[in-house]
Amino acid sequence: MAIAAIETFLAEMGLNVCSTEHGKQLGKGLFELRIRGDEVLLRIFCHAYGEKIVLLLGGYDKGTRSSSRHQDKEIEKARKRLRSFKLRRQREQIGKRRRS
Repeated sequence: MAIAAIETFLAEMGLNVCSTEHGKQLGKGLFELRIRGDEVLLRIFCHAYGEKIVLLLGGYDKGTRSSSRHQDKEIEKARKRLRSFKLRRQREQIGKRRRS
């Protein structure tokens, strides 16, 4: 179900999914893809990197862990992964400039 939703919504719409019921901006470069199914309520946390790349940073089934405290923890994990990604990209860019 998750792969089909990613292919259907993210591959086609990218960040524009946030203008539908299937997405929501969370701020600081993070957004979520919402997938509803029978007894499943998935949240997949993403970041749009450039025009054609969407980073998948985490997710969980809100149907089994619906507390706002748990959701906040999952969002914070995704934010940490995004910060880590951005730091690695910065280091790579600095390394490239030094080698040039």
